[in-house]
Amino acid sequence: MRLTAAPDIAEWLGTRPLVEWDAGNSTKSQAKHGFLTSDVESILETAVVFAGRIVEPAHVEARYLLLGVTSGGRHAALVFTRREDSGRSAAAR
Repeated sequence: MRLTAAPDIAEWLGTRPLVEWDAGNSTKSQAKHGFLTSDVESILETAVVFAGRIVEPAHVEARYLLLGVTSGGRHAALVFTRREDSGRSAAAR
């Protein structure tokens, strides 16, 4: 994975965006890595350790990596896409 700086994402995260959930992403992180949807949402409500844009591998929709901590104190890596005023979780580990 190759990343690039994304200062606009850090600013956007400061607006506390909502997370979009659907059948494809609402249970995936829980089943694979034990992160509930509430855990993922709480990562966006705490201080961000790192945020950057994933440039390799390339995706049709821009993807970002965020390193942070859940409200329960669990360290996490969140891959997400930005959609206007909200975000869509692709994976949390």
